Amino acid sequence: MLNETIYRNFLELCGVPSVSETDGEWKMAEKIAAMLKEIPYFHSRPHQVRLCPVPGDPCRRSFVCALLEGGIKSEKTVVLLSHFDVVGVEEFGVLKGLAFDPVAYTHYLRTHPEVRLPEEAKRDLESGDYLFGRGTMDMKFGIAADLEMLRRAGEHLPDFEGNLLFLSVPDEEANSAGMLAAVELLLSMKKEKRLDYRCCLVSEPHFPKYPGDGGKYLYTGTVGKLLPAFYCVGRETHACEPFAGLNPNLLTSKIIERVDSNPELCDFAGGTHVPPPVCLKQADVKTAYSVQTPTAAYAYFNYMTLTQTPAQVMERMIHAAEDAFSAALEDIRNNAGKYARITGNPALLPSVEPKVVSFQELYDCCLKAHGQEFDRHMKEYIRKLQAENPGEDLRELSVAAVREAHTFYPYRGPMVIVFYAPPFYPHSDLPSPDSRAVETAGYLVETARTQYGETLLTEPFFPGLSDMSYLGLSARIDIFGLTKDFPVWGSGYQIPLETIAQLNIPFLNIGPHGRDAHQFTERLCLSYSFEKAVPLLWAAVRHLLA
Repeated sequence: MLNETIYRNFLELCGVPSVSETDGEWKMAEKIAAMLKEIPYFHSRPHQVRLCPVPGDPCRRSFVCALLEGGIKSEKTVVLLSHFDVVGVEEFGVLKGLAFDPVAYTHYLRTHPEVRLPEEAKRDLESGDYLFGRGTMDMKFGIAADLEMLRRAGEHLPDFEGNLLFLSVPDEEANSAGMLAAVELLLSMKKEKRLDYRCCLVSEPHFPKYPGDGGKYLYTGTVGKLLPAFYCVGRETHACEPFAGLNPNLLTSKIIERVDSNPELCDFAGGTHVPPPVCLKQADVKTAYSVQTPTAAYAYFNYMTLTQTPAQVMERMIHAAEDAFSAALEDIRNNAGKYARITGNPALLPSVEPKVVSFQELYDCCLKAHGQEFDRHMKEYIRKLQAENPGEDLRELSVAAVREAHTFYPYRGPMVIVFYAPPFYPHSDLPSPDSRAVETAGYLVETARTQYGETLLTEPFFPGLSDMSYLGLSARIDIFGLTKDFPVWGSGYQIPLETIAQLNIPFLNIGPHGRDAHQFTERLCLSYSFEKAVPLLWAAVRHLLA
């Protein structure tokens, strides 16, 4: 039996098209604030619901914060964290007009069998236990569940000991600007109101570990992510003399061969393996047609971490680039030799030695050669780029910064510059068996078994990228070393690492069950999510504040 209040709130939330980096995000924030004020506790205390603007945000977005203080005063506080943005709906095709109306979309799929669904999605549709639509599982249901936690706490207010801090943020699907702004508020509230953050409860959905996996998981930690990038400088040549230069596209292709989908680069810990790195973009810097080869090209990769530090990943990427550089030169020599044997004419070969540097090494060398004027120029260059191109993609901004810095570099031969582009998601440390999150997870596993006949499994790492990464920072991360390899750190992108390190909030993900996040078949399992996930979340709240 579905709880009508949660179901109504869930559909209202799904109805707002809060796609990342669109006006839908600020409309969603206003909607959530209005829904909070409908809860009796906040209806009489509207000042405890806050719309907090994200500083300097070109999209004018805000995150939503609401503090419920129990009738029995206590510093103990549970944070309820969610994100309200969703990915786009282009994959829905002509049905994208229905994507934000789960009831209508699900009805359409049922009555129009000509819409071809994967077999698993078809079975779920026929079961009648799933509602399809954008945001249903990721993560509008989680927000509705958090609103229910506040409503229940308000109903038990005289006997409710402790506090609930509701926090819902934009931009999780893009650059996490909302969460990065919210951590500052979390720290200031902790100090001003003397809050003891016992745990952060997150309601991101379960993710299957393999095709057909129907397991339901609790996550006590999260994976991290880096975006290592390679700026490859070649030696330009005329297309009629291909062996006389070094095409930077060849360099990037050799790097992709060595990094993309390479299982030897997978990080692992606690029985968990993350997927190998994947190339997200490869391009050259040429803007107009000519028969000259490009002067430079670049590629960047999604690199997930569990234990590896940014310094360790940088070392691996430099090694991959050195190996790729040697392989590219070997290919040129071999192909030139074959061409000479075919034509009888010797080929002109470039005199090139492999050279690979990190961005930090490049910057330090330019600083030594040109002094502080170089540093001032770079800061002004990035500032001007941002002013001329507001909302510029941070990856492209990073590439432009590297390209500009390279013009000051004394060495003018072919080379590879390895750097990091945003975003950066820190991984959490492997939680200890006696941690609050692990202990609470064990309690929920037993509660699910005895009260709901449900088997829950505990995993040490949430497998997707999420704002949970910004609740704490591993002591193994060298903050100074990390920032030096980000060309736009402090000038377009910054993470409050010191604040995050001070917070260090344990967290536990208790989510709904669904399938196919970010696909046109995204759907939510109604029976488990409403009848089991919600009461388990409430059980976690009471347990943590007991």
